[in-house]
Amino acid sequence: MKYIMGLDIGTTGCKANVFDQNGNVCAYAYREYLNLEQGGFMDAEGVWEEVCQAIGECTAVFPEIEAVCTTSFGESVVPVDEQGNALSSAILYTNANAVKEWEYLDKKIGSARIAEITGHISHPMYTVSRLLWMKKNQEELYEKTHKFLFFSGFIERKLGAGCCAENTLAARSMAYDVQRGVWSREICQAAGIDMEKLPTIVKAGDQIGMVSDKLVRQSGMKKSPVILAGGHDQPCVALGMGAVHGGDVAYGMGTAECFTLVLDEFQQSPAMQKAHLVCAPHIAEGKYVTYGVLFSGGAVLSDLRNKMYAKEREDADREGRDVYEIMMDEMPDSTEGLYYLPHLAGTGTPQMNTSDRGVIYGLTMDTSRGALVRAALEGIAFDMRLNVENMEACGLPVNRILAAGGGAKSEKGIQLRSDILQRNIYKTKDVQAGTRGVYYIAAKALGWIKDFESGIPVPPGDWLRPMCDPDETDKSYHKYLELYERTKGL
Repeated sequence: MKYIMGLDIGTTGCKANVFDQNGNVCAYAYREYLNLEQGGFMDAEGVWEEVCQAIGECTAVFPEIEAVCTTSFGESVVPVDEQGNALSSAILYTNANAVKEWEYLDKKIGSARIAEITGHISHPMYTVSRLLWMKKNQEELYEKTHKFLFFSGFIERKLGAGCCAENTLAARSMAYDVQRGVWSREICQAAGIDMEKLPTIVKAGDQIGMVSDKLVRQSGMKKSPVILAGGHDQPCVALGMGAVHGGDVAYGMGTAECFTLVLDEFQQSPAMQKAHLVCAPHIAEGKYVTYGVLFSGGAVLSDLRNKMYAKEREDADREGRDVYEIMMDEMPDSTEGLYYLPHLAGTGTPQMNTSDRGVIYGLTMDTSRGALVRAALEGIAFDMRLNVENMEACGLPVNRILAAGGGAKSEKGIQLRSDILQRNIYKTKDVQAGTRGVYYIAAKALGWIKDFESGIPVPPGDWLRPMCDPDETDKSYHKYLELYERTKGL
């Protein structure tokens, strides 16, 4: 039997899955990072160690791996030497240190021109501003750097590949010409970035190397698998969910909450720019995606877990249970005026305001931790409802919503989102959409499937439909929006 290994590198943890030729999950390993992220920086070599542990756990049972394919979060950057070793911590997309550099670029190039070239709305979260910040503030590190890699490219380099960047990740840099498929010389020159320090752009499924002999020996693999380019996590999640047609939405419920809406063609408009809706390449050739995102979605729930459910988490881990289900079970039927604005890392779309912060309103002496969990989930859902409304106001129809990610395990959590969005949401039995997405990339490259549009079914699952009074939901939603307007910028 031949197998594919899919790696999913997240900001909270990493996953490794082994798939057979029929797409069945044969092995799974997960490693949550402990103290690797701090203040918008992450220990890249520490993440690699966790990835190696996850790989070894899977290959101990299934060593016959034909190919390895990787997906990761975007925007973040790892400076590496010629051997692929990290020269410093990775700068994450949540790091807010490059605002002045972004303002300089935005003024020099012009936000309209940036959007025309990149398909993205000018914003400080993207990679090019961080490279300019490093050149100004860490000149010695900048000069020593051989290549600046996205996290997926860093892991691929450690596996044994060259220094590459998949086009879906390159698109999240604000230095990529989205329609020509190359680094933008105009933007790089304006930023003073040496283009030779940028990785080679490849497409999903391209062969970029072979797993090193050292890792083959360490992990117990039978032979050296081919390394295939993967891509940005959100398009990979969409692919894994079968979201390849215009109007399909992959609703990623991970550390960040993200709507990945598939577009059948490249689209830009003043309305999209005002709503911070980008147009980026999809994994599926000729398709594009736009994103509605809340940066601190699942991170809000994990924060509550760590601060209010520490003992329950220990007990759950020991008993093989999911602490999040314990948290969901404690939720009351109503929060009764309790609101949680989950902007712990600033707002996402459509505002994209990095200076806004989280707000809890309506606390009383009787507020329970379960009520806070429900208020947090409602706040996340309210933000995503705003994203749906903004997409449709821009002429981008949302036809079907497919849930994915760790949050998609909870039927209660999805039902609450369905009630607030007033939309049907599809809950799958298999939530490993990111690694399944890179499985499909590798399967197509190996000839196991013909193409994405006809070869990828929606995973088995069920539709959850709104079950609450829509009028009451509307009232709560508009109160939430009013609270945001009253508190933003404080």
